[in-house]
Amino acid sequence: MEMINKNKMLSSWTIEETLDDFKMTGELAPRSKQVHVLVLVSDGSSLIAKVDSARTHSESRRKRWRELNDIFDKNKKAKTNNEDGDVRWSEVKSVFVYESYIQKRKPIPADKLKFLCDYLAYASKAMNGYDEALKEATCCHFIAPVLIMLCGLFDDVKLEVEESVDGSNVHANGVFEFVLTRGKTKICVMAAKKNDFEQGKAEALVGCEVVADREGVFVVYSIVTDFIEWHLYRSGENSILRDSCTLAVSSNTLDIKSLRDMCEMIYGALSGHEEESKKEKA
Repeated sequence: MEMINKNKMLSSWTIEETLDDFKMTGELAPRSKQVHVLVLVSDGSSLIAKVDSARTHSESRRKRWRELNDIFDKNKKAKTNNEDGDVRWSEVKSVFVYESYIQKRKPIPADKLKFLCDYLAYASKAMNGYDEALKEATCCHFIAPVLIMLCGLFDDVKLEVEESVDGSNVHANGVFEFVLTRGKTKICVMAAKKNDFEQGKAEALVGCEVVADREGVFVVYSIVTDFIEWHLYRSGENSILRDSCTLAVSSNTLDIKSLRDMCEMIYGALSGHEEESKKEKA
C-alpha cells in the first residue's frame, strides 16, 4: 500500500479524523469486513532527549552521575540501602563536596513579612508553640506558609506538593515535600525528618542531580529544613554551594529579623537564578 501523504498522525486522533486527514475517503475508504491497522511509529525523540541530556552537561557533572550510579547500582545488588531505601550521606559525601557561600538576598516587602509572621504566630498558638514545628508530623504546616508567601511575590511561580522525579541518566529518583518552580528555576524542598540533616542533604542533593538530568537545567537549588534551620544548596555544573539560616525562636516567639533573612535568601535565589544559570552554562 502506498503512503498517501507524509502527515504525522497524532495519538489523540479518532479513527474518523485519521481517515479524513489521510484522505482515506470515498473510493479509498475501508470496505466492509476489511481490516485496517493504524500503526503509530515513534520518531525516537525520547531516546535522543536522553542522550542529549547527558551531552549538554559538563564533564564534572557527568562524573558526579557516574560515581552516583556506581553507588546506586552496587546498593541494588547488595541491598545495603537503609530501611527506607534511601542512600546514606556516608555513601555519597565524597561525590557531593560543597563549599560555603552567601546567597544574594532580595528585600521582602514589609507588609508581606508581617503577614507571614502573624500567620505563623497563629499557627504556633494553635499547635502549642514553635517547639511543635520540630516534630515531623507538624513541620510541613510551618514550612508551607513561608513558601506560599514567597509565591505571592511573583506572578509566575507555582508551588508543587509531594513531587517525585525519576532519573534518566541518573539511576535514582528525587522525592520532595515541595518544589518551587519559576521558569527553569527550581527550588526543591526537603523536610529534615527526625531532624536528620545529613540524611536530608543526601536525598536533596541526589534529587538535584535527578532534576538537572531530566529538566536539562544547569543549576538546581534544594532546601533541607526542619523549619528552624534552613540549609540552601546550589547544585551547579562544576560546584556545589551551601548557605544557611537559623530562625531565632522561643516556645512562643519568633524573631522577625531572622525570619526576614531566611525569606530574603530564598527570594534572592528565585529572583536571580536565570542569570546564574547563564553564567554557569558559559
